[in-house]
Amino acid sequence: MTDFNKMYNGSYYTIEGAGGDLNEWKDGYQKMLTEQGIGTITEWVEFTGKEMNDTYGLTGNNRYPDNFQFLAFSLDGLDVSKLAMFKLRMRDRWFDDIVDNNLRRERI
Repeated sequence: MTDFNKMYNGSYYTIEGAGGDLNEWKDGYQKMLTEQGIGTITEWVEFTGKEMNDTYGLTGNNRYPDNFQFLAFSLDGLDVSKLAMFKLRMRDRWFDDIVDNNLRRERI
């Protein structure tokens, strides 16, 4: 079972909508992080839109498709200042931002 609290509290780096072979995504991201001197990913987490919807009570237009794929990783051992700039270029997000934005939209 996915530990969403751990991911939220740790502000995990999150890739939304990863499709195809997830190992290719993982290998590709690790290669880019290594090349840019950001570090080595120590923990990957895979989860689906259904898990997000069920955990956070997302409804209507705020729901993810059940098979929507997420990949996330811990910030442990990474240069977070470099990772923050990388995240902006890749247009990825921190997990806690995704959750907070979704919950804000649910209240509207």
